[in-house]
Amino acid sequence: MSDEYRASAFGLTWHSDIALDGFDQWPPTLDTPRPCVRVTRVAALADRGPGHALNRGQLYPDGIRLGWGDAVVFDMIDGARIDYLPGPGWRGSLPFTFYSTISAVTLAWRGTIPFHACMVEVDGCAVLIAGRSGAGKSSLTAALLRLGARLVADDLAVIGVADGRIEAMRGRPTMRQHRDTAARIDADLRVPVPDDPRGKWLVRPRARAADVALPLAGLLTLTDRPLALDARAKLAALAAHLFRPRWLAALPNQAVRRHDLLKIAAAIPIATLPAIATFDPHDQEDRAHRALAQIRTMIAARPARTSQ
Repeated sequence: MSDEYRASAFGLTWHSDIALDGFDQWPPTLDTPRPCVRVTRVAALADRGPGHALNRGQLYPDGIRLGWGDAVVFDMIDGARIDYLPGPGWRGSLPFTFYSTISAVTLAWRGTIPFHACMVEVDGCAVLIAGRSGAGKSSLTAALLRLGARLVADDLAVIGVADGRIEAMRGRPTMRQHRDTAARIDADLRVPVPDDPRGKWLVRPRARAADVALPLAGLLTLTDRPLALDARAKLAALAAHLFRPRWLAALPNQAVRRHDLLKIAAAIPIATLPAIATFDPHDQEDRAHRALAQIRTMIAARPARTSQ
């Protein structure tokens, strides 16, 4: 295949025959060996035999198949290859589902854990920011960037557990924000998201973490309910924010992932902050200051730096 395009995301290099605009472009001067995923257009999908129907796709012993309307069908194979077959509704570029569901399941297949959460870097550590839809994850993340934090991930955050380390991988370079919030972010890209029913804008902040693994320092959960801090409650809090949990539960490495979740729950502190109540800029700034104080408390409380 042609390696005309190379991109970087989630600790991997993505080799592709089509521009992966939703990821960082891999600098041509940087040739550090990293695990890679190959993305290739095909004229026909391979016969993979009988699969197990799941959501709107199929699960196979060696991967998944998932379509996006009449635009494209994806075959992910062994976490190392993604074939795509354009359909009659193909618009010439990969839809957002490639950068969300397809990427998340590929990463989970490879052994990392995807969360439906944002993530920021503070003082050299990564912190997950999770909550129900509408709780204010992205707006809080944007406000934290104005206080000196750096973006690690928006909406899809990925954690790896290996060799005694619990580490965060930098994700997509952009965020989806409401227009007023987007306007307050120091960014080098700010454009409306086409056909977004919520009127959100796509923003690429200048304050972004370096493309290196970061130690995970904690989880900040946006909730109005009190949260117990015993091991079972911490595990439940983490599991509640897995990305595409039905897919993850069906993958063959589910037992390993649950074991890794137990390790994370035992290693990191969890704090809570009320869900967003208003989008008033002054209230958001005050909320961000309170969140930053909690994040720094979690960083200081890390037992043996989570790498033991």
